[in-house]
Amino acid sequence: MFTRWSYISTSQFDATHVEKHIQEIVDISIPRNRSLDVTGALLFTGNRFAQYLEGAPSAIEELKASILRDPRHGEIRTIASGETPHRHFLTWSLAYAGPSQFVSDIIERALNDALEKGDDGLEALIQMMSEFSIRGRG
Repeated sequence: MFTRWSYISTSQFDATHVEKHIQEIVDISIPRNRSLDVTGALLFTGNRFAQYLEGAPSAIEELKASILRDPRHGEIRTIASGETPHRHFLTWSLAYAGPSQFVSDIIERALNDALEKGDDGLEALIQMMSEFSIRGRG
């Protein structure tokens, strides 16, 4: 049994060097998540983050505490947490597809659904993250 935590937050980045800041997050998160045996996915729309993390309860709690302290995130809202019977992102310590306006619009709709519908909206968001990770393998 694994634990999951999914959240949506508001970016606290200023408009300059956003891609550089995101790349720093990805570059730090991949080896950290790998060392904790955590898998998951990150989406960034330019305005908001959505992340889904899965792994051992202690590892998820460690990452959650770190993210909650991170000044790059504001208005962090937990969408889902608790036990999950399996991983959705088996081989991805952090799946991240990069920015795109078209994709951002679709993601924003999925984020709003997750915020409004909770677990009912989360499944569509997880599916989207999973599709990004599969297609992003190149």
